[in-house]
Amino acid sequence: MKLPDFYIFEPLNVVKKKMGVARDVYGDLQVKVEAGRLTELELEKLTSTRGLDVFLGEVTVPDDGTLAYKDSRVLLYIRDVTAYGTRDMQPRYHVANCSTLRQMRQNDRFDRYVIAARSDGHFELNIVDGNRKRSMVLALAVCQNCLDHLHFGGFHMRLPKRERINHVKAFSLGEFFVKYPRSVHESRPKYRSDNAPDNTYSADFDDISRRVRTSVGWRCSQCGIDLSAPEHRKWLHVHHKNALRHDNCVQNLKVVCFGCHAEQTGHTHMKNHPHYVTFMSLRSRLAEPGQAEVPGDVEGERHFRSTGARSHRGAGAGVRRNAGPRDEV
Repeated sequence: MKLPDFYIFEPLNVVKKKMGVARDVYGDLQVKVEAGRLTELELEKLTSTRGLDVFLGEVTVPDDGTLAYKDSRVLLYIRDVTAYGTRDMQPRYHVANCSTLRQMRQNDRFDRYVIAARSDGHFELNIVDGNRKRSMVLALAVCQNCLDHLHFGGFHMRLPKRERINHVKAFSLGEFFVKYPRSVHESRPKYRSDNAPDNTYSADFDDISRRVRTSVGWRCSQCGIDLSAPEHRKWLHVHHKNALRHDNCVQNLKVVCFGCHAEQTGHTHMKNHPHYVTFMSLRSRLAEPGQAEVPGDVEGERHFRSTGARSHRGAGAGVRRNAGPRDEV
């Protein structure tokens, strides 16, 4: 129930007048919400299309394998998604501690998620293209790994593909919350929507990227290919390991060529970009006898770790459609 605004609530002012209390005098009543309960603002955000930003580590897992935040079961999804060429990578939403989320935890990719408690399957997404973004509300599909984890409605990954797709289409959040009631009691969070940064590159990232790549001699830390020639430098990227583009700490950055970047977790979509074929052809030529050798690993990776390096959006990286002058030196 929503309380009235007592500053302008006339019945109260009438009583105050009878008691001889001035109209502009109020007590010091303070309402405290227990740490394990949702505040009114959190509940409002959870039931909106935008959701509430939290660390994945703040989402707990009840015994039934679902997801919880404070005293409520919640859904989890990635709000900031990449515009790749003409395609937007549309995420799935999660209802359980599935293999996808467990892998994300293992890979330290735990800060990207937003929690929600809507029952209509519509969520607000930020479509990010470089440092530009546009917001829209879209209907998302449930994660199949979540359904498999809960065996919801008899679903399992051994079913034929068409049957699995039909299960996803028929999935109802209303039915889900009937089987798994919203109310639980969980731990207090430490990250809120009002202090969670958008997943965009920092203003100085181009400088950081160039400095990091220079520190390793313009070599890929994974395959070792030498891309120091000015015309080749755009193919060397700096990858954010935890997928947070604003996190430029040394532990989170990894210098990789375009081909190796496409092999990183969550980046296989880069193989669909025309630049991928162009680069793989170049890498093959550079590895031919008489050209630069491509060792399996490089000493420069250790040097780079000590000097402060790891992730870049060079030509065709997951957030820019074409390489530009900011990608080259």
